[in-house]
Amino acid sequence: MHRKIAARIVLVLLLCNLGFIWGNSWMSKDSSHALSSSVLEYLPAFLENWFPNPEQLEHLIRKLAHFSEFACLGALGCGELLLLRKKSLHWLGHLVCGGFFVAAIDETIQIFSHRGSQLQDVWLDFSGFVVGTLLLLAAVAIRRAWVNRHTR
Repeated sequence: MHRKIAARIVLVLLLCNLGFIWGNSWMSKDSSHALSSSVLEYLPAFLENWFPNPEQLEHLIRKLAHFSEFACLGALGCGELLLLRKKSLHWLGHLVCGGFFVAAIDETIQIFSHRGSQLQDVWLDFSGFVVGTLLLLAAVAIRRAWVNRHTR
């Protein structure tokens, strides 16, 4: 019973993450720039020494944000499959294809919001998705090894 409840919670989080990703893609170029610029205010001051050009730092922050939100999506998708006990390569293939299509749709939305679209961003987003998936799988494997070691 707990597994089903956890799977529903993860599904809701996954859908919220997907809404966040695609919602940000519908933002205008000016709105998106303003949001990215506002994040710079919360960063440590020493970063300005490393990136004297604020546009470079903003670009890096935007790319890290894309990578991070897709890493969360990958971890949530993988977590959902694990909770539903879908552990075969078949399901992993569906997950990976889904992550790629979400990234491609994200960039397609940006065409319609007049922000432009870049193929390299699809690959950046997808790599974040893969990293999130692999990090969750690694965490699960480490936890299982630890539990097996301590229950003997």
